[in-house]
Amino acid sequence: MKKTFTIRNITSAAVLTALSIISTIVFKLIPMGDLVFLRFSLTPSIIMFTSLVLGPFYGAVVGMVSDLIPAMIAPTGAYNFFITIVYGILGVLPWIFEKITSKFRSSLKPPFAVFISMGVILGGLAAVLFLTDFIGGQVFKGDYVLVTKFIILGIMVLVSVACCISVTLTNKRFEQNVLEYSDMPSPNETALISLICEVLVMTVLKSLAFFLFYFLFGTGYSPSFEYLFLMIFLGLPANVTISSICVYWMLVFDHKQLHLRLENSKKDE
Repeated sequence: MKKTFTIRNITSAAVLTALSIISTIVFKLIPMGDLVFLRFSLTPSIIMFTSLVLGPFYGAVVGMVSDLIPAMIAPTGAYNFFITIVYGILGVLPWIFEKITSKFRSSLKPPFAVFISMGVILGGLAAVLFLTDFIGGQVFKGDYVLVTKFIILGIMVLVSVACCISVTLTNKRFEQNVLEYSDMPSPNETALISLICEVLVMTVLKSLAFFLFYFLFGTGYSPSFEYLFLMIFLGLPANVTISSICVYWMLVFDHKQLHLRLENSKKDE
């Protein structure tokens, strides 16, 4: 039984690795114009899901390979091994955070932590747009800079509202079927884990990885950490929304498939 379980984990990890590689390559091909360090992708969601379901080892492997292989077969510049390390960390932390949040799962029923965090992120985004010259100074220039700022903020507000509504509705559904899903984190818990990972790993650590790489190995081009951080931060509300929704529904799908396999194995016996 243990051998079968191990083979199943390896097979699942292989499938998830393939999906993450495809996701990374596809989203790398989407042109971002002057926002060269900004990315929207399903890859972090797949890595976080792997960590929660298969554990930190498989999560780290899937995370690192999901960056390493695309960097080799579809390079968009010099290979940055610091980014590979960041994706490896992303594959470990969700498992750790889930062990922590499971200790106070009942107190996470109200989604206040997610709502407040999204509000703080939007406030930070507004400050970046209107209190700094990042947009209109370092990135976009021209007669429509103010309009661009309002468009970016408006889109991110709508996306954040959609995230909060989705988490609220799915959490109500979760609580109505809590006995069925008692062995998996709630939508609120999943959203909180995704939010922390997106902020800490995919924004802070990823910015630091780019900065260190260009600082140590850049040939005449060395952007500041602030510049890198602010560019990646612009997409944070959207990336939190993608991860919060996708990770939870992947967990639901995996949960249903697991119980279906158990039912079929009982029938075979």
